[in-house]
Amino acid sequence: MSTTTTKKKQLKDEIYTIIRNDIPLREKIAAQLSIQVQSVYLLAVRKSTKFSLPFVLDVIAEHLRKPKEQLIDEPKEELTDV
Repeated sequence: MSTTTTKKKQLKDEIYTIIRNDIPLREKIAAQLSIQVQSVYLLAVRKSTKFSLPFVLDVIAEHLRKPKEQLIDEPKEELTDV
């Protein structure tokens, strides 16, 4: 039996900063996640991967008027010599 793990995507650092500073955006995210606005702030401070959930990412992209692809920080692959 094999299992595969998927790495959760993180947002770009500047998006976490925007979430921390933009109160109306935090209110929209809080409504989507059914949590308090202060909790959204704390999740942004911790750079939580919850913000990369599809329905939350839609809210952020719509609010910022940016495509979702511009919000996600693509992981850099490391090259190793064998």
